[in-house]
Amino acid sequence: MKKRNLSAKKLVKLSAKEFHLYNKFEKKLSKIAKQKKLALAVSGGPDSLALSALSKVFSIKYKIKLIALLIDHNLRKNSLKEITTVSNELKNFQIKTKILKIKSKIKSNLHATARQMRYELMINFCKKNKIKYLLIGHQNDDLIENFYMRLSRGSGLFGLAPIEVIKKYKSIEFIRPLLDFKKKDLSKIASKNFDFIIKDPSNSKDLYLRSRIRKLKNQLEKEGLNQDRINSTLSNLASAKSAIEHFTKVAEKKYLLKNGRKMTINKKLFTIEPYEIKFRVLSNLFLKLSKKDFPPRSKSINRLINLCNGKRISKMTLGGYIFANGHKNVIVLRENRV
Repeated sequence: MKKRNLSAKKLVKLSAKEFHLYNKFEKKLSKIAKQKKLALAVSGGPDSLALSALSKVFSIKYKIKLIALLIDHNLRKNSLKEITTVSNELKNFQIKTKILKIKSKIKSNLHATARQMRYELMINFCKKNKIKYLLIGHQNDDLIENFYMRLSRGSGLFGLAPIEVIKKYKSIEFIRPLLDFKKKDLSKIASKNFDFIIKDPSNSKDLYLRSRIRKLKNQLEKEGLNQDRINSTLSNLASAKSAIEHFTKVAEKKYLLKNGRKMTINKKLFTIEPYEIKFRVLSNLFLKLSKKDFPPRSKSINRLINLCNGKRISKMTLGGYIFANGHKNVIVLRENRV
Protein backbone atom coordinates (compact mmCIF):
# COMPACT_ATOMS: atom_id res chain seq x y z
CA MET A 1 0.00 0.00 0.00
CA LYS A 2 1.41 3.37 -1.04
CA LYS A 3 2.08 5.86 1.76
CA ARG A 4 0.29 9.17 1.43
CA ASN A 5 2.46 12.26 1.48
CA LEU A 6 2.11 14.26 4.68
CA SER A 7 2.57 18.01 5.09
CA ALA A 8 5.88 19.20 6.56
CA LYS A 9 4.28 20.15 9.90
CA LYS A 10 2.58 16.76 10.27
CA LEU A 11 5.65 14.75 9.31
CA VAL A 12 8.49 16.71 10.93
CA LYS A 13 8.34 17.54 14.63
CA LEU A 14 9.81 20.98 15.31
CA SER A 15 9.25 23.45 18.14
CA ALA A 16 8.77 27.18 17.47
CA LYS A 17 12.48 27.75 18.13
CA GLU A 18 13.40 24.89 15.79
CA PHE A 19 11.19 26.31 13.01
CA HIS A 20 13.24 29.49 13.41
CA LEU A 21 16.34 27.33 12.83
CA TYR A 22 14.62 25.83 9.78
CA ASN A 23 14.06 29.33 8.35
CA LYS A 24 17.80 29.99 8.70
CA PHE A 25 18.47 26.61 7.05
CA GLU A 26 16.14 27.44 4.14
CA LYS A 27 17.92 30.74 3.45
CA LYS A 28 21.21 28.87 3.13
CA LEU A 29 19.64 26.68 0.43
CA SER A 30 17.89 29.42 -1.55
CA LYS A 31 20.34 28.86 -4.42
CA ILE A 32 19.12 25.30 -4.97
CA ALA A 33 15.37 25.69 -4.38
CA LYS A 34 14.65 24.96 -8.08
CA GLN A 35 16.57 21.67 -8.16
CA LYS A 36 14.61 18.50 -8.90
CA LYS A 37 16.90 16.21 -6.87
CA LEU A 38 19.14 16.57 -3.82
CA ALA A 39 21.39 14.04 -2.09
CA LEU A 40 22.04 13.93 1.66
CA ALA A 41 25.13 12.44 3.31
CA VAL A 42 23.70 10.51 6.28
CA SER A 43 25.88 8.74 8.84
CA GLY A 44 23.05 7.96 11.22
CA GLY A 45 24.44 10.32 13.88
CA PRO A 46 22.36 13.20 15.33
CA ASP A 47 23.79 15.87 13.00
CA SER A 48 22.99 14.05 9.75
CA LEU A 49 19.56 12.98 11.00
CA ALA A 50 18.72 16.57 11.94
CA LEU A 51 19.91 17.52 8.44
CA SER A 52 17.49 14.90 7.07
CA ALA A 53 14.55 16.31 9.06
CA LEU A 54 15.22 19.91 8.01
CA SER A 55 15.84 18.84 4.39
CA LYS A 56 12.51 17.00 4.37
CA VAL A 57 10.67 20.23 5.25
CA PHE A 58 12.62 22.00 2.48
CA SER A 59 11.88 19.24 -0.05
CA ILE A 60 8.12 19.31 0.68
CA LYS A 61 7.96 23.08 0.29
CA TYR A 62 9.93 23.14 -2.98
CA LYS A 63 8.83 19.75 -4.37
CA ILE A 64 12.34 18.30 -4.48
CA LYS A 65 13.16 14.58 -4.51
CA LEU A 66 15.54 13.64 -1.68
CA ILE A 67 17.82 10.64 -1.52
CA ALA A 68 19.88 9.86 1.56
CA LEU A 69 23.25 8.23 0.91
CA LEU A 70 24.36 5.94 3.73
CA ILE A 71 27.79 4.36 3.94
CA ASP A 72 28.61 0.95 5.34
CA HIS A 73 32.27 1.45 6.30
CA ASN A 74 32.60 -2.23 7.20
CA LEU A 75 34.55 -1.24 10.33
CA ARG A 76 32.32 -2.67 13.04
CA LYS A 77 30.61 -6.05 13.35
CA ASN A 78 27.11 -4.58 13.27
CA SER A 79 27.78 -1.70 10.85
CA LEU A 80 25.50 -2.99 8.08
CA LYS A 81 22.72 -3.77 10.58
CA GLU A 82 23.00 -0.25 12.06
CA ILE A 83 22.97 1.51 8.72
CA THR A 84 20.03 -0.62 7.53
CA THR A 85 18.08 0.41 10.64
CA VAL A 86 18.80 4.08 9.86
CA SER A 87 17.74 3.48 6.27
CA ASN A 88 14.39 2.08 7.44
CA GLU A 89 13.91 5.07 9.76
CA LEU A 90 14.45 7.44 6.83
CA LYS A 91 12.08 5.48 4.61
CA ASN A 92 9.41 5.82 7.31
CA PHE A 93 10.19 9.53 7.13
CA GLN A 94 9.44 9.41 3.39
CA ILE A 95 13.08 9.86 2.35
CA LYS A 96 14.49 7.46 -0.25
CA THR A 97 17.81 5.84 0.66
CA LYS A 98 20.80 4.18 -0.93
CA ILE A 99 23.37 2.17 1.05
CA LEU A 100 26.89 2.37 -0.43
CA LYS A 101 29.47 -0.11 0.80
CA ILE A 102 33.21 0.41 1.29
CA LYS A 103 34.64 -2.93 0.21
CA SER A 104 38.35 -2.50 0.85
CA LYS A 105 39.67 -2.68 4.41
CA ILE A 106 40.95 0.56 5.96
CA LYS A 107 44.38 -0.20 7.40
CA SER A 108 45.68 3.20 8.52
CA ASN A 109 44.71 6.83 9.15
CA LEU A 110 41.17 5.66 9.87
CA HIS A 111 39.13 8.89 9.89
CA ALA A 112 40.84 10.58 6.91
CA THR A 113 40.85 7.43 4.76
CA ALA A 114 37.21 6.60 5.59
CA ARG A 115 36.19 10.19 4.75
CA GLN A 116 37.97 10.06 1.39
CA MET A 117 36.41 6.69 0.51
CA ARG A 118 32.86 7.72 1.38
CA TYR A 119 33.19 11.01 -0.52
CA GLU A 120 34.32 9.08 -3.61
CA LEU A 121 31.35 6.71 -3.35
CA MET A 122 28.85 9.56 -2.91
CA ILE A 123 30.38 11.67 -5.69
CA ASN A 124 30.24 8.72 -8.12
CA PHE A 125 26.60 8.08 -7.19
CA CYS A 126 25.69 11.74 -7.70
CA LYS A 127 27.43 11.86 -11.08
CA LYS A 128 25.74 8.66 -12.22
CA ASN A 129 22.31 9.94 -11.14
CA LYS A 130 22.79 13.52 -12.37
CA ILE A 131 22.59 15.09 -8.92
CA LYS A 132 24.50 18.37 -8.68
CA TYR A 133 24.30 19.02 -4.93
CA LEU A 134 25.21 16.94 -1.88
CA LEU A 135 24.15 18.22 1.56
CA ILE A 136 26.50 17.43 4.46
CA GLY A 137 25.70 17.77 8.16
CA HIS A 138 28.87 19.39 9.52
CA GLN A 139 27.91 21.77 12.32
CA ASN A 140 29.54 24.46 14.47
CA ASP A 141 31.27 22.08 16.90
CA ASP A 142 32.90 20.35 13.90
CA LEU A 143 34.07 23.73 12.62
CA ILE A 144 35.75 24.57 15.92
CA GLU A 145 37.32 21.12 16.33
CA ASN A 146 38.68 21.41 12.79
CA PHE A 147 40.24 24.78 13.70
CA TYR A 148 42.01 23.29 16.75
CA MET A 149 43.22 20.28 14.76
CA ARG A 150 44.73 22.45 12.05
CA LEU A 151 46.22 24.81 14.63
CA SER A 152 47.96 21.81 16.22
CA ARG A 153 49.50 21.01 12.80
CA GLY A 154 50.80 24.54 12.23
CA SER A 155 48.43 25.40 9.36
CA GLY A 156 48.56 28.82 7.73
CA LEU A 157 45.70 31.28 7.28
CA PHE A 158 43.97 29.30 4.51
CA GLY A 159 44.17 26.12 6.57
CA LEU A 160 42.80 27.80 9.71
CA ALA A 161 39.98 29.61 7.90
CA PRO A 162 36.61 27.88 8.33
CA ILE A 163 35.13 25.30 5.97
CA GLU A 164 33.06 26.99 3.27
CA VAL A 165 29.29 26.53 3.18
CA ILE A 166 29.47 25.69 -0.56
CA LYS A 167 32.50 24.01 -2.10
CA LYS A 168 32.74 22.25 -5.46
CA TYR A 169 34.55 18.91 -5.36
CA LYS A 170 34.96 16.83 -8.54
CA SER A 171 32.05 18.63 -10.25
CA ILE A 172 29.66 18.03 -7.30
CA GLU A 173 28.79 20.96 -5.02
CA PHE A 174 29.08 20.07 -1.34
CA ILE A 175 26.73 22.22 0.74
CA ARG A 176 27.12 22.47 4.52
CA PRO A 177 24.07 24.47 5.70
CA LEU A 178 24.52 23.68 9.42
CA LEU A 179 27.92 25.27 10.06
CA ASP A 180 26.48 27.90 12.40
CA PHE A 181 24.10 25.46 14.13
CA LYS A 182 24.97 24.09 17.57
CA LYS A 183 25.16 20.36 18.13
CA LYS A 184 22.78 20.44 21.12
CA ASP A 185 20.03 22.00 18.97
CA LEU A 186 20.54 19.43 16.20
CA SER A 187 20.52 16.55 18.71
CA LYS A 188 17.10 17.69 19.95
CA ILE A 189 15.70 17.74 16.41
CA ALA A 190 17.13 14.29 15.67
CA SER A 191 15.84 12.65 18.88
CA LYS A 192 12.35 14.14 18.33
CA ASN A 193 12.03 12.73 14.83
CA PHE A 194 14.00 9.46 14.86
CA ASP A 195 13.92 6.47 17.21
CA PHE A 196 17.38 5.14 16.30
CA ILE A 197 20.59 7.20 16.33
CA ILE A 198 24.04 5.70 15.78
CA LYS A 199 26.72 6.45 18.36
CA ASP A 200 30.19 6.02 16.90
CA PRO A 201 32.46 4.55 19.64
CA SER A 202 35.58 5.99 17.95
CA ASN A 203 34.34 9.50 18.88
CA SER A 204 35.35 8.91 22.51
CA LYS A 205 38.65 7.06 21.94
CA ASP A 206 41.81 9.02 22.80
CA LEU A 207 43.55 7.13 19.99
CA TYR A 208 42.18 9.72 17.56
CA LEU A 209 43.20 13.39 17.46
CA ARG A 210 39.64 14.66 17.03
CA SER A 211 38.55 12.87 20.23
CA ARG A 212 41.45 14.40 22.18
CA ILE A 213 40.72 17.84 20.70
CA ARG A 214 37.07 17.51 21.76
CA LYS A 215 38.10 16.95 25.37
CA LEU A 216 40.63 19.80 25.18
CA LYS A 217 37.94 22.10 23.75
CA ASN A 218 35.71 21.38 26.73
CA GLN A 219 38.58 22.29 29.11
CA LEU A 220 39.34 25.53 27.22
CA GLU A 221 35.67 26.52 27.40
CA LYS A 222 35.91 26.33 31.19
CA GLU A 223 38.83 28.79 30.96
CA GLY A 224 36.70 31.27 28.99
CA LEU A 225 37.72 30.32 25.43
CA ASN A 226 34.15 29.59 24.46
CA GLN A 227 32.39 28.84 21.19
CA ASP A 228 31.43 32.47 20.50
CA ARG A 229 35.02 33.69 20.82
CA ILE A 230 36.36 30.99 18.49
CA ASN A 231 33.58 31.75 16.00
CA SER A 232 34.63 35.41 16.09
CA THR A 233 38.22 34.38 15.31
CA LEU A 234 37.00 32.13 12.48
CA SER A 235 34.97 35.00 11.05
CA ASN A 236 38.09 37.22 11.05
CA LEU A 237 40.09 34.47 9.34
CA ALA A 238 37.39 34.05 6.70
CA SER A 239 37.46 37.80 6.06
CA ALA A 240 41.26 37.80 5.67
CA LYS A 241 41.05 34.78 3.34
CA SER A 242 38.44 36.58 1.23
CA ALA A 243 40.71 39.63 0.92
CA ILE A 244 43.65 37.48 -0.22
CA GLU A 245 41.41 35.71 -2.76
CA HIS A 246 40.29 39.10 -4.12
CA PHE A 247 43.86 40.37 -4.62
CA THR A 248 44.87 36.99 -6.06
CA LYS A 249 42.20 37.40 -8.78
CA VAL A 250 43.44 40.94 -9.47
CA ALA A 251 47.00 39.59 -9.85
CA GLU A 252 45.84 36.76 -12.14
CA LYS A 253 44.23 39.26 -14.53
CA LYS A 254 47.30 41.51 -14.39
CA TYR A 255 50.14 39.00 -14.79
CA LEU A 256 48.77 35.90 -16.58
CA LEU A 257 48.23 35.71 -20.33
CA LYS A 258 46.91 32.58 -22.07
CA ASN A 259 47.71 32.14 -25.76
CA GLY A 260 46.47 28.82 -27.10
CA ARG A 261 48.24 26.03 -25.21
CA LYS A 262 50.87 28.42 -23.86
CA MET A 263 50.54 30.39 -20.63
CA THR A 264 52.79 33.41 -20.00
CA ILE A 265 53.49 34.75 -16.51
CA ASN A 266 54.79 38.32 -16.31
CA LYS A 267 57.78 38.23 -13.92
CA LYS A 268 56.60 41.39 -12.21
CA LEU A 269 54.34 39.03 -10.26
CA PHE A 270 57.46 37.74 -8.49
CA THR A 271 59.18 41.10 -8.01
CA ILE A 272 56.22 43.26 -6.94
CA GLU A 273 53.59 41.12 -5.22
CA PRO A 274 53.73 39.76 -1.64
CA TYR A 275 54.66 36.11 -1.16
CA GLU A 276 51.08 34.98 -0.35
CA ILE A 277 49.77 36.41 -3.65
CA LYS A 278 52.56 34.70 -5.64
CA PHE A 279 51.80 31.42 -3.91
CA ARG A 280 48.02 31.64 -4.47
CA VAL A 281 48.36 32.65 -8.15
CA LEU A 282 50.57 29.61 -8.84
CA SER A 283 48.38 27.26 -6.79
CA ASN A 284 45.26 28.40 -8.67
CA LEU A 285 47.11 28.12 -11.99
CA PHE A 286 47.89 24.46 -11.30
CA LEU A 287 44.26 23.76 -10.40
CA LYS A 288 42.99 25.39 -13.60
CA LEU A 289 45.55 23.75 -15.88
CA SER A 290 45.50 20.25 -14.41
CA LYS A 291 41.80 20.23 -13.38
CA LYS A 292 42.84 18.39 -10.24
CA ASP A 293 41.40 18.92 -6.77
CA PHE A 294 44.70 19.90 -5.15
CA PRO A 295 47.82 21.79 -6.29
CA PRO A 296 51.37 20.40 -5.79
CA ARG A 297 52.84 20.51 -2.28
CA SER A 298 53.82 23.85 -0.76
CA LYS A 299 57.55 22.98 -0.83
CA SER A 300 57.39 22.39 -4.59
CA ILE A 301 55.56 25.68 -5.23
CA ASN A 302 58.14 27.47 -3.06
CA ARG A 303 60.95 26.05 -5.22
CA LEU A 304 59.11 27.29 -8.31
CA ILE A 305 58.74 30.78 -6.80
CA ASN A 306 62.50 30.84 -6.08
CA LEU A 307 63.23 29.81 -9.68
CA CYS A 308 60.95 32.51 -11.10
CA ASN A 309 62.45 35.13 -8.77
CA GLY A 310 65.90 34.43 -10.20
CA LYS A 311 67.54 36.01 -13.24
CA ARG A 312 69.07 32.79 -14.55
CA ILE A 313 67.36 31.32 -17.63
CA SER A 314 66.32 27.83 -16.54
CA LYS A 315 63.48 25.32 -16.51
CA MET A 316 61.53 23.36 -13.93
CA THR A 317 58.93 20.62 -14.39
CA LEU A 318 56.13 20.46 -11.84
CA GLY A 319 52.68 18.86 -11.86
CA GLY A 320 52.96 17.83 -15.52
CA TYR A 321 53.96 21.33 -16.70
CA ILE A 322 57.27 22.91 -17.77
CA PHE A 323 58.07 26.38 -16.40
CA ALA A 324 60.71 28.13 -18.52
CA ASN A 325 62.17 31.12 -16.71
CA GLY A 326 63.20 34.01 -18.97
CA HIS A 327 64.28 37.63 -18.42
CA LYS A 328 60.78 39.18 -18.45
CA ASN A 329 58.37 36.26 -18.56
CA VAL A 330 57.91 32.68 -17.42
CA ILE A 331 56.48 30.43 -20.15
CA VAL A 332 54.28 27.52 -19.04
CA LEU A 333 53.83 24.53 -21.35
CA ARG A 334 52.31 21.11 -20.84
CA GLU A 335 54.95 18.40 -20.49
CA ASN A 336 55.02 15.92 -23.37
CA ARG A 337 54.87 12.47 -21.80
CA VAL A 338 55.50 9.40 -23.90
